[in-house]
Amino acid sequence: MRDWERFVDDRLARTSLPRESRDEIVAEIAAHLEEHENELRTAGAADPRAETMSQVADWRSFGRSIRRAKEGYVTIIRRLVIPGAVAWLMGLGALKLLVMLLVVPEACGPDTTCIRVSADGPVYLPWLLTLPFVGALAAILARGAGARPAQRLFVALIPAVYLSIETLVMGLVDGFFWRIPIYWVLIPAVLGILGAWPFLGGQRRAPAVQPMTPMYP
Repeated sequence: MRDWERFVDDRLARTSLPRESRDEIVAEIAAHLEEHENELRTAGAADPRAETMSQVADWRSFGRSIRRAKEGYVTIIRRLVIPGAVAWLMGLGALKLLVMLLVVPEACGPDTTCIRVSADGPVYLPWLLTLPFVGALAAILARGAGARPAQRLFVALIPAVYLSIETLVMGLVDGFFWRIPIYWVLIPAVLGILGAWPFLGGQRRAPAVQPMTPMYP
């Protein structure tokens, strides 16, 4: 069994399977291959070992299929939904809190007051300073849940993604102004990326695949 486990581990080394689940996956596949080899030997196959080894033609594609099967709804919630929700609450919560503290309502009608938020107002720059921290926290939470670098980057961009949707809707209703996406989508996205950047690494590097050690019955 150990020979088969080494064989499978070498073939899956270049895949992006997380280390914490790869050992279990390797053991399961190795057990299946050993069982299959024994069945072929019992049936009188000419070379049961070679036939068993040739069962999987593309190990990288096979590893991706396993990863997709392992990443169920619970994994998606842990890696994407929860960190993304934290980023959204903190990013937009910081904006609303700063608006409450720094923006003075203005008269916009006989008995009506309005709160105006713009890129040249008192809220914008302090809010931008919070976004790298939001992106960093989201990436840290996602990394702790085993998310891949692309997933960590995505959750760090959640505030900018939300603002892009809001900007699109407002543009369709009130008219499009080219400065708004720059100030409220592009710049927040860049700051979120900068905050997440130090935490996009940290996954175990796949070791180089070594030639398979000959196995003997």
